[in-house]
Amino acid sequence: MGIDVNAAKVVTFNPAHEHRVVTDPTRPVPHARIEQLDVVSIFRRRKVRTDNADGNSLIYALKGKLGYTMPGSDGRQILRAARTILPIALRGLVIDAVVPLPSSSPLAQLLAARAARLASVGPPLVCLDKATVGQVLASAPPTHMVERRLRGDYTSELARLQRQSPGAAIEMKTVKVSLRPYFTPIVTNVLAGQCQGRHVLLVDDIVGSGSSLMAAAAGLRAAGATSICALTLLGQLR
Repeated sequence: MGIDVNAAKVVTFNPAHEHRVVTDPTRPVPHARIEQLDVVSIFRRRKVRTDNADGNSLIYALKGKLGYTMPGSDGRQILRAARTILPIALRGLVIDAVVPLPSSSPLAQLLAARAARLASVGPPLVCLDKATVGQVLASAPPTHMVERRLRGDYTSELARLQRQSPGAAIEMKTVKVSLRPYFTPIVTNVLAGQCQGRHVLLVDDIVGSGSSLMAAAAGLRAAGATSICALTLLGQLR
C-alpha cells in the first residue's frame, strides 16, 4: 500500500503497490537508531528508482506545501492506516510526556496529541522552538572541525545564512543533508523544565538526517529528562 504522484503534484493512495511510502499495517514498524536516540515511525519511505522520487511528497501534500495536494478520500485512507499503526509503534515504549517538534504545520502537533491520548500522559508539552539563524550561527563549529570533504559546502552554507536576518527561524530543509549535523536547529524554551525526571517521546512528521531530533533530545536531556525516544510519521529513506 503506497502512493502515486502525478504531473500535477496530486498525491493518491494506491493499495496495489508500496512505492514511495509503505502504509501497510501488517508490515513491521520502521525503527532507526540515530546515535543514542531510538526512533520509531508509522510509515516507511522508499525511493522509486524510475523517477528518483520518495515519500516526501506525502508530507508536502498533508501540509499543503510546494503545490502538492491530496484528495480527501485518499487522505482519509492514509489517516486510517496511521491510526491502526500508531498503537503498534508505541507498544513497549516508556512514556510519561509527549513533546512535538515545532513546525509551521500542525501535523506533528496532531500526531503528538493522538500519541499522548493513547499513552494517557496528558496534553503534549510545547517546550521546543525553532532556533533563529543567529542562534544557529552562534553555535556552528569552526570550519576546521568539519569533515574535510564538506568544508567547501559548509563555508558556503555559513555565508548564505549570514546574509539572512539573524532573527529569522532556521529552515533546515534548505540545508544540505550532509551539513545538517553541524547545525542546531531546535532550542528549548522556559517550559522545558517540565520534562525533568520524565520519560519523553519526541514527535516529528519526518526523520531525514535526524539533526532536528538530536538537537531536541540534547536540549531536553540538559533540562533533566530521564529518557528520550522519538516517533515520526515518515521514517528514514530506505
